[in-house]
Amino acid sequence: MISRRGFVAGLLAAGAGLRLSVVTDEVAFSEDQGFAFCKQYGLRLIELRNVPGTKRGYWTLGAAEQRALAGRLRGEGVGVSFIDSGLLAAPLPGTTPVKTPGAAEAGRFVGRMDELDRVLELAVTVGAPAVRCFALRRVAEPEALFGRIADVITPMAERAGKAGVTLALENESSCNVATTAELATFAKLVPSRWFGLNWDPGNAAQMERAYPEAYGLLPMGRVVNVQVKGKGILPGGADPVDWAGILRALRRDGYRGAVGLETHTPARQADSHPAIRELIRLTAGG
Repeated sequence: MISRRGFVAGLLAAGAGLRLSVVTDEVAFSEDQGFAFCKQYGLRLIELRNVPGTKRGYWTLGAAEQRALAGRLRGEGVGVSFIDSGLLAAPLPGTTPVKTPGAAEAGRFVGRMDELDRVLELAVTVGAPAVRCFALRRVAEPEALFGRIADVITPMAERAGKAGVTLALENESSCNVATTAELATFAKLVPSRWFGLNWDPGNAAQMERAYPEAYGLLPMGRVVNVQVKGKGILPGGADPVDWAGILRALRRDGYRGAVGLETHTPARQADSHPAIRELIRLTAGG
């Protein structure tokens, strides 16, 4: 259990202008464990990806199941900060990705609007303000495709906007937008007010220095979600990130979104406890 000192730090973090969240299937093996984790650490927000303990995306649940989830969220006093959908984690037709994509990705591009509609239905039901997308599987010269990718994402963002939801692009090393510099460059091509950014510095930890260099490139007004990898915040982690500096800068710059823990280590459920304690400590300025 978290110590009294850690719990107090969590309360201080909540008052420091930053809101903490967790990806539930990273921190728990079941929904019950996920809510218990939130209660243990005083968290009031979660990110939704797969139903904990399964590989089933929450957006694949039926309408009745989604309404039941929304009811439980209200009962637990927990909100949804972000939906980690896999939209556009697929090759762009006519391109040759650097890494061979999985067989399941073959039809994903063609069915992108149907998948988007399912994700938006979930977002509306649970009150999530933003959902994730990617920039399609990475090719040898990704920036040469930025215009085509923007033409794909723009109508998706507009459709999301009709539901009152922001479509947020995540930088991901296996996709065409991997670094913060690429994220900032690409963002200029999609002026839609319903397009935002999900910044995950851990995804580019081996490609750039997250703070202060990469952080300084971010168009902060478009960042709607920030994600933390366990390997970047845990002492002795494989890809350390200056989270103390980033969190100070986010507070200084008036960032209004959430900071979500996606532990993403081999022992992710166990590692989530020391990772969230460290995130709480740093957020509180400790």
